[in-house]
Amino acid sequence: MSLLEVKNLTISYGSQAPVVKNVSFSLEPGEILSIVGESGSGKTTVIRGILGLLSGNGRITDGEILFDGKNLCKLNKKSMQMLRGREIAMIFQDAGLAMDPIFPIGKQFKEYIRTHQDLTDAEAYDLACEWLSRMKLDDPARVMESYPFELSGGMKQRAAIAMAMAQSPKLLLADEPTSALDVTVQAQVVYELQKLTENFNTSIIMVTHNMGVASYLSDEIVVMKTGEIAEYGSRDKIIFQPESDYTKMLLAAVPKLELEEDKLRGKGPREEELLKIENVVKEFQTRRKHQNNVVAVGGVDFKLFKGECLGIVGESGCGKSTLARMIIGSFPPTKGGIALNGRHLEKMNRKEQRLFCRHVQMVFQNPVSSFSPRMTIGDYLYEPLKNFEKMSRADAAERIRYYMEAVGLSEDLLERYPHELSGGQLQRVVIARAALLQPDLIVCDEATSALDVSIQNQVANMLVELQGREDLSYIFIGHDLALVRQVSHRIIIMYRGEIVEIINSRNLTEEAAHPYAKVLLDAVFDVREDRETRRKMLENNANESTESVPGCKFSPRCRYATDYCRENRPVLQKIGEDHFAACHLLDQESGL
Repeated sequence: MSLLEVKNLTISYGSQAPVVKNVSFSLEPGEILSIVGESGSGKTTVIRGILGLLSGNGRITDGEILFDGKNLCKLNKKSMQMLRGREIAMIFQDAGLAMDPIFPIGKQFKEYIRTHQDLTDAEAYDLACEWLSRMKLDDPARVMESYPFELSGGMKQRAAIAMAMAQSPKLLLADEPTSALDVTVQAQVVYELQKLTENFNTSIIMVTHNMGVASYLSDEIVVMKTGEIAEYGSRDKIIFQPESDYTKMLLAAVPKLELEEDKLRGKGPREEELLKIENVVKEFQTRRKHQNNVVAVGGVDFKLFKGECLGIVGESGCGKSTLARMIIGSFPPTKGGIALNGRHLEKMNRKEQRLFCRHVQMVFQNPVSSFSPRMTIGDYLYEPLKNFEKMSRADAAERIRYYMEAVGLSEDLLERYPHELSGGQLQRVVIARAALLQPDLIVCDEATSALDVSIQNQVANMLVELQGREDLSYIFIGHDLALVRQVSHRIIIMYRGEIVEIINSRNLTEEAAHPYAKVLLDAVFDVREDRETRRKMLENNANESTESVPGCKFSPRCRYATDYCRENRPVLQKIGEDHFAACHLLDQESGL
């Protein structure tokens, strides 16, 4: 008997037309099924319907959901609560939805474990630390003491995944669990999910827009479009012999590391320096006694030129977002200087810093968090023009229309509220607002990671077109190496607060020199790759060390490391035209 059978599932909200129509599929014990499709296709609604967590006035209007012989549609509220967490667990896309901001991670984790298992507080603590460690979180004890706001987005997501997996459920519903993670952690999490099915016979339904992950992990794939199944079949059939034009479109939209020469941006403008970062350090104080401050960014130097897009990649916690927030003025650097057009941010007074905001704008990862639900899109776009340029609504209208057109949106959307737009539309509006003040620099911090592949592609192309149209400069932070390469002229690779390589994006796949850069490239899931090769790669990287050493920070994970590497810190040095790396293997003076 199948563990789960979904038969002709139809879901509606209020009196509106169904948002999910006649969806049917089955899942065997220990099997992994992925549901893919664009935003609004009904993927998340299906798994929320299975768990009985439809929001607002959502309800199942037709069909059956049979789990382990029980019809979930007929269970009462108490029976469903007994199932949740213990037999059916869920991992949400936004880890913030699974955590209370006013309690430490440890208190929430232990409470979650003890709700479903008869364990002492100490046993629950040990189990929580074990799973946090398996999710590659440094110092589980520190994570247990931390509040959600003290962790990066990737760290919070790994903690949320650990909480769900600690119950060893029969069925795990995973709603975009890796979309906020960098490529190496994503690979590790995918490996842990795979081992969960092997070790505990847990079945998994994975909602994802990462076709590479779906291709590697899945036994079967459901492709959804506008609430209906466009195609359903085995992984091999969907990936290698798709019949639906929609499936073919999704596969074609996946960013590829190997791009045709004419699609690579190559060298950007080099004539005029826009941004200069000099030995920038950022330390955060810890609440634990007798513990050194956390160094989030440790001595970073680089330049950005006008009209250039500079990509920054690296694992969660490497300092990418902290660096971005220092550049926009949200965090003061502990040490070092940040200069835009020759003006040093740290030397500005409060009034000058406020005016500086119009010259440097930021696009955040989650577009929804950028909006007030009570403001229309038109109000949201007008606000910066009113505050910084004292423009009347009538005078601002023409500029707003211009930038709405520039990001490919209709003027009709100005009267709508945020909840009436899709995630891709909201992100375009955020980019339009960032460009409205005609800034010198736009910092994009994971600006496309929450979007599905087809919308990612559209937004990336739009950013490139807008840059050419407005002569903008970008810092583009991301964990999708293929996408970062597609939009950037140069790429900075960071590891644990330091720059380990700077390389022309055109040369990334062929000339990346630092061992860590090669680890990042190897971690990228390819839609049509050999799964056995990928499995061996995941096994080899599953137990990577995170210990600290006085020398190269990457040496505990580097297969080429020597005692010299562990004792001596490498410096960033030029190894080719527009190519810098910090590695003793490339340093002739080290004698290696």
